[in-house]
Amino acid sequence: MADNARLPKFTELTRARVVIFDFDGVLVDSERFHFETYSAVFRKYGHVIDETEYYKYWTSLGLGPKGEVERYHLPIDPQRIRDEKRPIFSEYCRNGTIRFFPEAHELVERLAAAGKTLTIASGTVRSDIEAVLKNEGLSDAFAAIAGSDMVAAPKPAPDIFLHALEMVNARPEEALVFEDAEKGVGSAIAANIPVIVVRTRETKGIDFPGADLVVDSHRELAELARRAFPG
Repeated sequence: MADNARLPKFTELTRARVVIFDFDGVLVDSERFHFETYSAVFRKYGHVIDETEYYKYWTSLGLGPKGEVERYHLPIDPQRIRDEKRPIFSEYCRNGTIRFFPEAHELVERLAAAGKTLTIASGTVRSDIEAVLKNEGLSDAFAAIAGSDMVAAPKPAPDIFLHALEMVNARPEEALVFEDAEKGVGSAIAANIPVIVVRTRETKGIDFPGADLVVDSHRELAELARRAFPG
């Protein structure tokens, strides 16, 4: 059951007119596929990514292949790693391997029915996001999609969230962010947008200081949404 103590804060925050979702880890269960695809590319160059380190340094902190190369002093171009990984992950998005969390699908439907303007701001490229939305039957649910290929500075810089707001002609005080990672919380704070964090199996041990509300699972998030938006 959802923590009753969290419901008032959840209800208050979700009065926002515009809701900005992170994609990976919030809407879709994709983090393990990012890990698998990056791991496959690095193995070609003789390096093995530690899974625990991946979810700390990559998923949560957003240091990416550049951070991996620097930590281990690898003679590899991080951009080359990204370029080789991208088509593998993109195929997962197109062929239906990457799917929404069922609870996230329900949350999107409830917020859309409540008249919220829904957007996505993600470190994934826009075309991959659109492919997954098409597979899920949610292409029309989002008013705007801001992908990593649309801004210069990634999270924790505020650029991606500010760009999403610009796309729907909204101000930070009108918005709410759903995130699952420290880099995303930092980005939301830098953009002056309140943020709700949902913990995942990859981030369950993180405290997320600075978040306005932290829920422990997608199941709890869905239960809160059912109570706040019972229609």
